[in-house]
Amino acid sequence: MGGQTDGGNTPNTPEVEDTGPQSYAVGKVKQINDYEYRYTVVKEDQVLAIASRFNLQVADVVRVNFPCSDPLNVQPGTVLDIRWPTDSEQRGC
Repeated sequence: MGGQTDGGNTPNTPEVEDTGPQSYAVGKVKQINDYEYRYTVVKEDQVLAIASRFNLQVADVVRVNFPCSDPLNVQPGTVLDIRWPTDSEQRGC
């Protein structure tokens, strides 16, 4: 079964799932529903590793969480919404 994307499931979209801690993505995770998580950034986390942990591309995480800011400046304690972006979410500023 596919994952959540732009408001619906597609057969070719991977499921958003927590594959577990990995280098530079060891923060706390709370599952909200079948396709959405909240991730709390810890020291040395990187957006690339966080995206990979959830089977997402960096662009997906950036589009949902950093539409007008630099994702390289993510700070410990920041809570990220981990899910597929919707069409209505802004791309850039």
